[in-house]
Amino acid sequence: MKKFLFFAVSTLLSLMLCSCTIQDPKYISLSKKPNNHYYTSEIKKKLLENDPFTLYVFDTNLYKEIKVSSDEDDIIENFIGSLTETNYLDNYIVEKEPFRIKIVFDDTSKYLIKVFSSSNISISPWDGTFEEDSISMENVPLGYNLFEFCSHIQNTPTSN
Repeated sequence: MKKFLFFAVSTLLSLMLCSCTIQDPKYISLSKKPNNHYYTSEIKKKLLENDPFTLYVFDTNLYKEIKVSSDEDDIIENFIGSLTETNYLDNYIVEKEPFRIKIVFDDTSKYLIKVFSSSNISISPWDGTFEEDSISMENVPLGYNLFEFCSHIQNTPTSN
């Protein structure tokens, strides 16, 4: 009986210790974010590779999602192209966002742009491991301002 108990306990203990190793943690970030524009660079890379995508504007006040016409997709490329190092902030924005822009690439990757005001946004993937990229839209041309873009999409009549 003692041999059986010893064998059972040692087997159970060895199984418990072997199963606790993490080879590739997907959702546990053990490292720091490489830079303050990490996710923006991911989107820029996909845009430069001409990966097809779809844009959606979500109005958080009305809880309404609007699909953006493909004619207006260039706003994202123009906006990201107009950013400089001074636009990226190191602090986290703590506000309620009136709009969210969802970018869905055909490879099923999704990014979320939270539009807080005409001067602040944040960019993150749908399921990222690092904190969001915080961005100031000061010095960004008015035609590329995402708050104004969302207001335009919200006020554009839909064709049914």
